[in-house]
Amino acid sequence: MRNPRAAVGLVAALLTSLSLASVAEAQTVVVPNANTSTAAGPNGLNTFIRDSGNPRTGQLLIAAAELTTIPTGSLITGMTYRLWTGSTVAYPASAATWTDYTVNVGPGGPLPGSTTFANNFTSPPTMVRTGTMTIPTGSCPGGGNPNAFCSFTITFTTPFVYNGGNLCVEVRHTGSNIVNTANDFLEVADMTNPNYGVRFWSATATGNTATTGAANTYTVARFNFTPSPVELLTFGVE
Repeated sequence: MRNPRAAVGLVAALLTSLSLASVAEAQTVVVPNANTSTAAGPNGLNTFIRDSGNPRTGQLLIAAAELTTIPTGSLITGMTYRLWTGSTVAYPASAATWTDYTVNVGPGGPLPGSTTFANNFTSPPTMVRTGTMTIPTGSCPGGGNPNAFCSFTITFTTPFVYNGGNLCVEVRHTGSNIVNTANDFLEVADMTNPNYGVRFWSATATGNTATTGAANTYTVARFNFTPSPVELLTFGVE
């Protein structure tokens, strides 16, 4: 005869796994944390959505203090941006396609960072996505304060395992196929922000193969992550 207690235990374990998976699917973190639902300021930057003939390189260097809601061992699976408060209409006006949009993620160095891009990784980064990328028409709404995050997610085909500490996110792209308008800027935290260089920092450069750049405003970004079941239990999800 089968052990009924074992069967009950198995069902409970399966339900727990399903519950954990459900919780894991919805996890996000906005950096800067302070701007999750509050606009970072009145300015914008278009480095990460530059248009035809404008290849770019940019890095977001993030202190561990901004990532405390991501349990160690979680998978960072994607990211997205939002338009600055001066944007009154949705972006893009027509689908924007980059021949190559490469994202590298790795353990980050100390803040403020270095204008030599390689120095902001403490070990070789993971190439989490590369190749063609298209943002569909109207993915990023305008007219808000702050604007809602873009419905389009830059999905990482190779998720990054976050093991704690500072994080560096690097984007290299070839420029899209469209011509951006004066509306097409992403929200940023200015370099005058008291947490700039302490909790977040950024550098950008012209060209998608640049090795050095210059410090620049920090593009507000939302990251998707999936905690592992073991780490969810550690964080008190039972």
